[in-house]
Amino acid sequence: MTLHTQTASTESQSGGTLSLYRLLDPEVLADPYPLFHRLRTEDPVHWDPFLHAWVATRYKDVVTVLHHYSAERTPTPEQLAAMGLAALNPISEIMVKQMLFLDPPTHTRLRSLASQAFTPQRVEVLRGHIRDITDRLLDKVQAKGHMDVIADLAETLRFIVTAEMLGVPVDD
Repeated sequence: MTLHTQTASTESQSGGTLSLYRLLDPEVLADPYPLFHRLRTEDPVHWDPFLHAWVATRYKDVVTVLHHYSAERTPTPEQLAAMGLAALNPISEIMVKQMLFLDPPTHTRLRSLASQAFTPQRVEVLRGHIRDITDRLLDKVQAKGHMDVIADLAETLRFIVTAEMLGVPVDD
């Protein structure tokens, strides 16, 4: 076990330091909401010493950051490796490709494409279809008499809707 993992594990039981690095701890990842709550209440605009990055956790602050700062400050896998944080490369590889972490003109192009899928007319069509999918998923678990809302409904619904919107077979 590395020093960081030992530290994160020990700290997760005691409340620990405020760092998104702690999401690598399986115990924290299983229930990250106490960490998110602490960040919002104790240090809503937080310098994360492990990630070498600022973390904004309140809506108002996030909007300010999105409107006034460059997204190109998101660390690349190469930058994380240079800081000795290569363990975070899988997260960085995803972040540097997400629309939220891109600057214009790439962000503008992707946002334009995404917005076409969410016109008021398209959303209204989706609303009924999503309701039908939800009803089918609830019918599947009704006989059991109990359900895990996340596993049986939320995740499954998200996967089905996303697959259908992307034109990917739902069974895949």
